Amino acid sequence: MSRWIKPDRLEPPVDPVDERAALDDRLEFQRTTLLLKCGGLKPEQLALRSVPPSRLSLLGLVRHLSAVEAWFHAYDEQPDHQFFWDYLPGSKNRSDNVDITRAADDLASYQASVARSRAAVAGRSLDDRSPGEDYTLRWIYLHMIEEYARHNGHADLLRERIDGETGE
Repeated sequence: MSRWIKPDRLEPPVDPVDERAALDDRLEFQRTTLLLKCGGLKPEQLALRSVPPSRLSLLGLVRHLSAVEAWFHAYDEQPDHQFFWDYLPGSKNRSDNVDITRAADDLASYQASVARSRAAVAGRSLDDRSPGEDYTLRWIYLHMIEEYARHNGHADLLRERIDGETGE
């Protein structure tokens, strides 16, 4: 993979049909924003670190959010999402350990994780509790929107450092 593709992103409607549609639309907007921040970059650029001592990189954010999607995966009661996520078994900072030769795997992992999330909660009520937890699906949506928004702010700064691109 020479460069990551820059996806199209739709603005969420200003008048969603209901609460679930609003949450789905806003989360999809945030997910796509992350990929937009990475779009057009080469693996070497995606792995660039921010400012020492931070080990933060765009590729690390993609890896982190791939794993964070597991909040939704609990609803399908299947084994944890692993895919290509764990290149270093036992490592405590897995999203910090990026390998540019596996950037395509990381993108595939992220896309598979998001697809699994969508399928795991399709048709579920926002009031459904996460298996074995005290969180409702509504809370998880809100938490995930917050998580993405925070990390997309980091992605803005990382992208600007890499090539000067800002906005979105």
